[in-house]
Amino acid sequence: MPQTALPPAELFQKFIRAEEAIEDLRDAFEDYLIAQNPRLLRKLRKARREDLSDKTRPFSEFVRELGL
Repeated sequence: MPQTALPPAELFQKFIRAEEAIEDLRDAFEDYLIAQNPRLLRKLRKARREDLSDKTRPFSEFVRELGL
């Protein structure tokens, strides 16, 4: 009968911290790439302004329009 091997809690916690650090690094790198792309930054700011001023529509309406 196969047995399950459980890693020591300390090792598991190190793995969790490493994953969190990688996620933070990925987020920071994404932010850096966005900041280096003025065209994308303008589009994101415009989309945010439209969202805040209720110039958007429900996603379900968009999907229905596409016929999906």
